[in-house]
Amino acid sequence: MSGATFPYRRRVHHARGVQLASRIVVLGLAALSATALVIARLWPVYSVDSGPTTCLFRILTGLPCPACGMTRSWVHLAHGDVATAFEYNLFGPPGMAVAVGIVAYTAVALVRRRRPERLLDVVSPKLALGLVAMWIGYSVVRMVSIGMGQEYFALVVS
Repeated sequence: MSGATFPYRRRVHHARGVQLASRIVVLGLAALSATALVIARLWPVYSVDSGPTTCLFRILTGLPCPACGMTRSWVHLAHGDVATAFEYNLFGPPGMAVAVGIVAYTAVALVRRRRPERLLDVVSPKLALGLVAMWIGYSVVRMVSIGMGQEYFALVVS
């Protein structure tokens, strides 16, 4: 077989439904992220600092949720107050950076007429699970501290 070339890598073809589901997930995440970023920028800072709580979990249970302070963190960061954003929720600014990354990656993929679902191939599942585990651990520490009356996270529930 001289002259015949063989591909070094076999391409695996997924079922059409799997590709469609992945595309819907990525486009949904991008739309949700873009909406959250716009809301954070348009929301007035004074209303998140002194207004009523917007957390459905907190309204229903009276307890702070794992994402408690995330909205306030994003609003402060969107208005340029980085220090206060980290005070409200340590994972707020990194979460906002991830949202910006998802929106940017999806926008570039769509402009270049590439498949946006390739984003799922770029993200390491182990890294994503590790970050989620760290966020949940941080949230549990905050909830227990607040429940014990410690003042370190008092800004979050004020």
